[in-house]
Amino acid sequence: MIWRNDNFAAAVIGIALVALWPRLTYLDEVAQDPFLEVPTTASMPYVEAARGEGKEAVASPLYPFFLRGFVAVGLAPRYVQVLLGAASCALLALIGRAIWGPGTGLIAALGAALYGPAIYFTGSLLPAVLAVFLVLLLLAALLWTDRQSDGKAFLGVGILLALCFLAAPQVALFAPAVLWWLWAGGKQRVGWACALGTVCALALWYFGGVATSADGSPDLLVRGGEHLPALDMYHGRGDSTVLAALLWKWGLAFPFGLVMPLALVGVGFALATRERGALLALLFVATSAVGTALYGAHAETRMVLVPVLLLFAVSGVGQLAQLSWAWKGITVAGLVIVAGLVNASTPTMDRAAQASQHRYLGHAYVELGMTATAIAAYEQALAAGSTDKDVYWALATLYDASGKPERALGISRAFVARWPADERGQRALGDRYMAAGRPQQARTIYQQLVAGGQEALLGRLGDAQLTSGALDEAVQSYERLLTLSPDSSRVRYQLARAYAASGRMEASERSYRQLLDSPTYGVQARVEAAALLRHNGQLAAAEPLLSQALALAPDHRAALLLLGEVLIEQKRPSEALTHWLRLAELEPHNWRVQGHLSKAYSQLGRDAEARDAGVRYQQGKQHAQLQQRIEAEQKALAKKILGENL
Repeated sequence: MIWRNDNFAAAVIGIALVALWPRLTYLDEVAQDPFLEVPTTASMPYVEAARGEGKEAVASPLYPFFLRGFVAVGLAPRYVQVLLGAASCALLALIGRAIWGPGTGLIAALGAALYGPAIYFTGSLLPAVLAVFLVLLLLAALLWTDRQSDGKAFLGVGILLALCFLAAPQVALFAPAVLWWLWAGGKQRVGWACALGTVCALALWYFGGVATSADGSPDLLVRGGEHLPALDMYHGRGDSTVLAALLWKWGLAFPFGLVMPLALVGVGFALATRERGALLALLFVATSAVGTALYGAHAETRMVLVPVLLLFAVSGVGQLAQLSWAWKGITVAGLVIVAGLVNASTPTMDRAAQASQHRYLGHAYVELGMTATAIAAYEQALAAGSTDKDVYWALATLYDASGKPERALGISRAFVARWPADERGQRALGDRYMAAGRPQQARTIYQQLVAGGQEALLGRLGDAQLTSGALDEAVQSYERLLTLSPDSSRVRYQLARAYAASGRMEASERSYRQLLDSPTYGVQARVEAAALLRHNGQLAAAEPLLSQALALAPDHRAALLLLGEVLIEQKRPSEALTHWLRLAELEPHNWRVQGHLSKAYSQLGRDAEARDAGVRYQQGKQHAQLQQRIEAEQKALAKKILGENL
C-alpha cells in the first residue's frame, strides 16, 4: 500500500519531481519577462540589500542573505527557489503523515506541487518561497523532536524558529504558542531549550542592525483572489500556460477561494478531536493568521499559511465523507455559504491591479531602453483606469523623447483635467504648449501660476507673451523678474529681445551691450545688437560687434551672414565674399546663400561666377517651393482621409 514506508518515500519523491515540472516550465515561459532584469518595487529593496546598497529596512531580513549567498556561488536564486518549492512539497507530505496519515499528506503535497500562486512566487525575488520552506521545516522538526527528550534537538528547533521569524515576521506570534504547546505537553525543560535557541539567534540578528517593516490590508487575508501591493498576479496568465491552468478567477477564485472554505471544515474537525499534532497546526494557523493580518495581509504574506491550510482542507474532505447524510448536507450548505463570502469580492478583472501591473511594466521597459514597449505599457495602464500621476508623467516624457509632442501634449491635458490643482502638471502643460508652438494657451496657464504666487515662472510667462505678440506684457514680465534676479543673463537677454520687438531700440541695444561679457549670451548679444545698429543705418558701429562675435565663434552662421551684408552695404564686396564663401561651406544646401554670393560676384565684376551662383539660387528656390507644395498637399490629403475615417 502507498502509505507503507518504502512506497510512501517513493510517492514523496514522485510528488517532488512533479513539483519541479510546472516551476521550471514557468521560468522558461517568462524568460523574457522584464522583471527578471529590472526588479519590481517590492523586490528592489531585497536586491539592493543583497548588493549591500540598501539603506531601508526590508520586511524579510533573511532573504537578502539568501540572495547574496547563492549569487556568490554562481546559482540563480530563482532556480534555487524551484528546489525549495519541491522540497516544501516533500516536507508537507511528511507533516501530513505525522498528523493525519500518509494519504492526507500526499494529497496535500500534490496540491502544493500544483498550487498556482506558489509557482508564481518561484519566479519572483520575494521571500515567499523561502518563508514557506522554513515554516514547513520548523513544523516537521517540531513534530519529530516532540517524540524526543534531547534538549539539544530543541535548541536547534529554537534557532529554526528564529530563522522563520526573520524570513516571515508575520509568524512571530507562533513562537510563544510553540512554547505553550511544549509546556502543555509536559516538556518544560526542552521548552526552555527551544526558547534559548530562539533568543540567541534573534540576538545575533538584532545586533547586526536588521529591522523589519510592513504594509498591506487585513481583509485580504481571507479573500479568494490573489492580491499584491504593486503587481497583478493574474496578469502572468497571459504569458504562461502553467498559470493559465492553475490560477484563475471566474466566480470562484482558484485555488485559494476553494482551499480556504475546505480548510475551515478541517479546522472544525481538528478542534473537535484536539489531537496534539493537529493542535500544533491549529496554533500555527491561528497565530500566523493574526500576525499576517497585523503585519499586512496580501497574497505574498499569507503564502506561509497555504500549505497547512491545504492539509486542513484535505483532512476536512476526508472526515466530511464519513459523516451521515444529514450532517453532510448541513456541512456542505455551510461550506457553500463560506465559499460565497470568500469569493464575493473577487472581480473577474481587477482594473486597479492591472493598471499597477502595466505601470511597473512601463518602468521596467524604460530601464531596458525599450521606449515603444514602455509607451504601450503605460497606455494600457491608462486604459485600465490608472490614477497614478507617475503614469501620466512618464508617458508624456516618453512621447516627448519619441518626437511626438502632440501626444505628450494630450497626456498633459488629461493630467491637468484629472488633477487641476497640481501646479507641476500645469507648468508641464504650459511648457508643452510652448514646444508645440501654441504660446497663447501657454500664456494663460503661466499667468494663472504667477498670479498664484509662482513668480519664478515670470520668465516662462514672458517667453509666452513675447512669442504670442503681447510685447508690452512681455517687457513688464521680464523687468519684474529682473528685479528678482538682477544677475540673470537669460532674463536680460530676453528683455533685450522684447525691447527690440516692441520698437524700443535704444533700450534693446543698451541691454544687449550689458551682456557682452556673458559667456553664454555674449556672442548672440553682439549679433543681435549689430542687427539693430544695421537696421538704424549705423554700419560702422555694427561691424566691430560682428567681428568680435566671429573671433569668439568663427563659424557662427548668423554673424557670417550679417557681417557680409554690412560689408556689402559699405561697398566692400571682396571682404563680404570671404564670409559668405565660408557660410556656403558650412551650409552647402542653403540656396539663399547662393543669392548673396551672386550679389558679391556681380559687384566684383565676376559675371560668370555671378550667373552660376544665380542659377543655383533659382534652382534651390524652385525646389524649395515645390517641396512646400508637396508637403501642403500631403497634409491636406491626410486631413481629408482622417476626416472620412472619423
